[in-house]
Amino acid sequence: MERAVCAVVLQLAAFAPQISLVCFAAAYENHMKEQNQMSELTFVLDELKDIHQGNAWHGPSLRESLAGLTAEQAAAKPIANAHSIWEIVSHVAGWENIFRWRLEGDEGASEPEAGDFPPVKDLSEEAWIQTLDHLESEHQKLLKVISYLSDEKLETNVPQRDYSMRFLLHGIVRHHVYHAGQISLLRKASQS
Repeated sequence: MERAVCAVVLQLAAFAPQISLVCFAAAYENHMKEQNQMSELTFVLDELKDIHQGNAWHGPSLRESLAGLTAEQAAAKPIANAHSIWEIVSHVAGWENIFRWRLEGDEGASEPEAGDFPPVKDLSEEAWIQTLDHLESEHQKLLKVISYLSDEKLETNVPQRDYSMRFLLHGIVRHHVYHAGQISLLRKASQS
């Protein structure tokens, strides 16, 4: 957009140099206002999409970190007393479900039904694919709920919690980044 504005300004400059500076200043100011008017919720949604799907600022997105992993690799525990990638994926999916319920006002949402880091019981490729599909499904449901919120609701408290919607949303971003990084490290550790 800035290039288009500059091109028009340069064309105008040939006819009326004093107008072109005023025009450029007004166009640039409008452009900057548009950039600064991104709502906080739009920013959070963009961050969650990037962290999950690609274009993440911190390194590989969660999906990129999981790409090409076999069930055996996902279930491996290359670091003693650490969770496997599979357990972490189940953890993230379970908590995204809880976060969604909290945003929707469910007062009883406390911990994922399967547990915080559910153990892997079926080590088949099919079960691994189902786990990845479950993660994608829960992530998309969470994004949908966030997209229906308004910036005005950010200061309201999450039902039965002593923190605001804003605090929860930023915590969701941090949770996703933390575990995406954790999975990347585990993947590297299993390759050495």
